[in-house]
Amino acid sequence: MLRGWKVDSCLRTGGVKARTLSGCSITSTSHGQVRQIHQHLPRASFFLSRSSNSTLSASKAGYNNSYYAYAQLRYLRQMTTPELRKEFTEFFVKEHGHTPVKSSSLIPHNDKSLMFTNAGMVQFKEYFRNPAVAPFKQATSVQKCMRAGGKHNDLDNVGYTPRHHTFFEMLGNFSFGEYSKSKAIQMAWRFLTEVVKLPKDRLRVTVLASDQESFELWRDQEGVPEDRIIRSGAKDNFWTMGEGAGPCGPCTEIFWDTLDDDLGEDRWLEIWNLVFMQHYRNDQGELENLPIVCIDTGMGLERLAAVVQSKENNFETDVFKPMFDGLHKIMTEAGIESSQDINATPHKKIIVDHLRAMSFLIADGVIPSNVGRGYVLRRIIRRALRSGNQLGFTKPFMTELYPYLLESFNDGSYPDMVARQEPIKDVIRQEEEIFMSTLSKGLALLEPIFKQKDLSGSKQVPADIAFKLYDTFGFPLDLTVLIAEERGWTVDLAAVEALKQKQREQGRASWKAGSSLVLAKAQEWKEQGIFPTFSGYQRDALIGQTSTVLAAQSTDDGTGDMILSIEPCPFYGLGGGQSPDMGSITLANGSEWRVVDVFSPYERGLALRVQAVAEETALEEDLLCMHKGFKLTTFVDSKRREGVAAHHSATHLLNAALRKTLGKVIMQAGSLVEPERLRFDFTHGKPIDQNQIREIEDWINSMALQSVQPVIKEYPLQKAIDMGSIAVFSEKYGEVVRVVDFPKVSMELCGGTHVEDLSKIYPFKILSEGSVAAGTRRIEAAVGKAASQFLIEQDRMVLRLNQDLKAYATSAGNGLDLKVNKMKDHVSDLSRKYNQLVEKLVKTSATPVSQGTVDLVTSLNPAGKSSIPIKVYQLDGDIQDQDFYSKKANWLKEQDPEAMHVLVWDENILVTLDQKQFPKLHAGKVLKTLLEQVGGGKGGGQPQLARGKILATTSPSSGSERSPVERLVSLVQSS
Repeated sequence: MLRGWKVDSCLRTGGVKARTLSGCSITSTSHGQVRQIHQHLPRASFFLSRSSNSTLSASKAGYNNSYYAYAQLRYLRQMTTPELRKEFTEFFVKEHGHTPVKSSSLIPHNDKSLMFTNAGMVQFKEYFRNPAVAPFKQATSVQKCMRAGGKHNDLDNVGYTPRHHTFFEMLGNFSFGEYSKSKAIQMAWRFLTEVVKLPKDRLRVTVLASDQESFELWRDQEGVPEDRIIRSGAKDNFWTMGEGAGPCGPCTEIFWDTLDDDLGEDRWLEIWNLVFMQHYRNDQGELENLPIVCIDTGMGLERLAAVVQSKENNFETDVFKPMFDGLHKIMTEAGIESSQDINATPHKKIIVDHLRAMSFLIADGVIPSNVGRGYVLRRIIRRALRSGNQLGFTKPFMTELYPYLLESFNDGSYPDMVARQEPIKDVIRQEEEIFMSTLSKGLALLEPIFKQKDLSGSKQVPADIAFKLYDTFGFPLDLTVLIAEERGWTVDLAAVEALKQKQREQGRASWKAGSSLVLAKAQEWKEQGIFPTFSGYQRDALIGQTSTVLAAQSTDDGTGDMILSIEPCPFYGLGGGQSPDMGSITLANGSEWRVVDVFSPYERGLALRVQAVAEETALEEDLLCMHKGFKLTTFVDSKRREGVAAHHSATHLLNAALRKTLGKVIMQAGSLVEPERLRFDFTHGKPIDQNQIREIEDWINSMALQSVQPVIKEYPLQKAIDMGSIAVFSEKYGEVVRVVDFPKVSMELCGGTHVEDLSKIYPFKILSEGSVAAGTRRIEAAVGKAASQFLIEQDRMVLRLNQDLKAYATSAGNGLDLKVNKMKDHVSDLSRKYNQLVEKLVKTSATPVSQGTVDLVTSLNPAGKSSIPIKVYQLDGDIQDQDFYSKKANWLKEQDPEAMHVLVWDENILVTLDQKQFPKLHAGKVLKTLLEQVGGGKGGGQPQLARGKILATTSPSSGSERSPVERLVSLVQSS
């Protein structure tokens, strides 16, 4: 029996009584009994010793089939997820002097190779490549991560495994030359065993087989027994930043013993990976030692929570519990049967996982679309909705779960999720409404496929059906695959991917911007520390500034263009939705080259694409004058810059006006600023009415007439936010930001160029407003000279209409308005009368040009009749309303349901039949058979009605072309 335990709560396991506090002995118990105790006391760590002649052997963790004379149980420290976040950060900040760094966006702005931020080290890549530029020598973070889409994709596994997620948090500590392997290993081991208090006997580590230093550190410094240090190959324990040249090095991983032999190799759960970047792999694949060793570590928060909370499944932790409770409550209120067992079905796990992913993506500025990141977000939302449908939901429900998501982050770790909840929910709600309306239609298309006898052998969904589901009904391909797999079917993925090629290329283009060759060349400048100063904020720098060439590269694309980096650089090309500057440069030899593009190939980088003004000037001497150190003179196109600046400032006012008119919940979802117009995308679930558009225009124009001058200063990021500056969620900001403040009008974080006085944006005119995606609206507008030109052209058009319509202003009001309204009434009346005439014409009796029977092949006529009654009609082809012919066909069918009716006008043909009379016939298949028999054509349709076109043919005897009707008549007569 167990002794020395305070009586708290008891259980019996094969005659052994166990109580729930530590410090016990077992007089005689077996492996099986101990396992039973562990199942009832999952947070207990067992230290077991086998008796040998009444003398205790050395303690050894684990079980075997022997009997044990002594057991000590120690509980793991129970910690919540917020406590883990807090204690991890405080351990590295307070005890070890690390700089706390906020999580970066899920959109990796400084890394074009990634679709999403997938690890804590992503925002520090530049510092790992060049530690000298790091603003701190050691840092720690709790990073938002996403692994769905791109090279790193866990989407298909979510819900079916214990630990895969789309969105997760990664705990990490990083060193840029500050400390060594020894300290990294020491800190990791201390945190796990002294702070979290994981028992050492349930941990083991892996090292690179050739990394003797790490092996000895674990053994000698931390006292880990040799049999718990596993040497592994480079596949598991050597880390690289990616393919090709770059920092790399061995890694050591810490594993947790789950004590579950049934899991096989998965009994040991990886919880922390420590990477030692001590090498550089060159272009030849050779490893060189780096003078400065960097450290990059990563530990999944959800995994650690599962360990300390003694859960076999990440979804059972407090991270997800509020959402599961909320889902259970919502299902119960909707009358849907719901089990408290979250493992009973993968669908609940998919829903709560995907809710986190979609909400954080939208908060970071991703909007559902059909390409790039937006398409991944749409896939995530629609997978969640399909799982909801499987559970029994028939109406939108995801936004009802959002408060429970906030409850799971109630420690204030992500305040933006609270502040932005309304626009986030608006986007999700809009997507739900769209997809729920098409989900049933898509399933209705897919379900009959599973019942088709001709497919029962292969059990493969045809590629065209899978593509149609994707293209027409918005079914992500993986959703179709999932539904098929549940039925034991497959999908021809290769064939569908071929059909999707165009869409996929558009998706890649949306997040892999720019010429890869040019970007690759310019990236080399980053390694050389080339970070030009942008001097274009000062007006006097736009014309005739002298700059020095820092670097030059040929584009090697056959154009003869060159890529330059100059210091200082007055040409704007820093993004933020603002179009780049154009202009020219004059080289030291007097040659002029056009600046045709300006772009930022890397963070804080600026590059000009220049081309010779005349082909004959592209001499060797010009290229010599572009070498590093040569001087040149710059000329920014000031007219273009003025137009862009006016539209950029107007964009800020438009953002403020929308928030004022529609509410502060709107989020900017993108913008484009050009010399002649602006485009502004924002989250909003419905169209803006004319009164609201007028209110927005009037407010902006009234502000412009006040001649407000901007106040532009730099502030620490948090101070700028506290001051009320508006930030764009999808943008990346540094610790110090530039604030553009039009006092009492608008204040935003912005790196772009602006007018010196708001009067420059007068007048402001909205050109259009519409939808670009679910929950996203777009406004296009013009200001200043561009708006004036638009208004002048509008006025001229009105004058022409007045003259043409003889519309003149009267005391009753504007003459044009009166004329147009009168014409609209007249057109409406004519349309009504026209429809009445069409209805009469539809019901006018028609005499067939031929009637009789027609033979059909057996496959089309399974009922066994040798021939089918048929009537052929020739109709007038002058009627423009195409619905007339369908209505006429249906009326003829109602008058004589026992015959098949064929209508012909010009080269068009329509077949209709009564399904009750001919249940085995399909009008579309009949049409194709008729077309084959009369010389060819194309067409198709539904079982009761189909239409197509007949190809022109000539008579074999006369050589003259026969009309479609003549061919059909001869077919009927010959039968």
